[in-house]
Amino acid sequence: MKLLRWGFSIVAIVVLVGAAIYGIGASLPLHHSAHAERLASMPTTAVAARLRAVRDYPSWRPGLLLVVTSENQGAITYIETLDGDRIAYRLTEPEHGRRFVSAITDETLPFGGHWTITLTPQGDSTLVRIEEDGDIRDPIYRFFARFVFGYTSSMESYLDQLQASAAITPAPNAPPDH
Repeated sequence: MKLLRWGFSIVAIVVLVGAAIYGIGASLPLHHSAHAERLASMPTTAVAARLRAVRDYPSWRPGLLLVVTSENQGAITYIETLDGDRIAYRLTEPEHGRRFVSAITDETLPFGGHWTITLTPQGDSTLVRIEEDGDIRDPIYRFFARFVFGYTSSMESYLDQLQASAAITPAPNAPPDH
């Protein structure tokens, strides 16, 4: 009998915690904005070339699998697979060599939005700033994004990988540094 009470208590606690997570997540705003930036040890032309070369992303983003679906009208649509998650994107370059916009195009995901990546020359380096305008449709994802992972974790990881790639390989299609 005592074991049954313990089991019931544990189940009740799990249900209450789950309900609290859902309730708190539901009370958080659907939309968020966040930003992160890093100084990349590459000239702006090299960073821009690296961002444009979508097919080469797996060479500097560990664990990423990529399928490019089309390149037309100044946009590249592609699908990234990372840790089993498949996300469809559309990359545009509204300001050549200076500003890129990467938007999630799959409306069935529990999240969506876009990154605006701005490149600012800083001598032989480049200040790379990512501004995220996102929506998290699922309240449980909203809770974890706000209180566990943070809104900037994906951007920070991306910027870390971009910076690390500067020391490992030259940017594709980049002119040689003089």
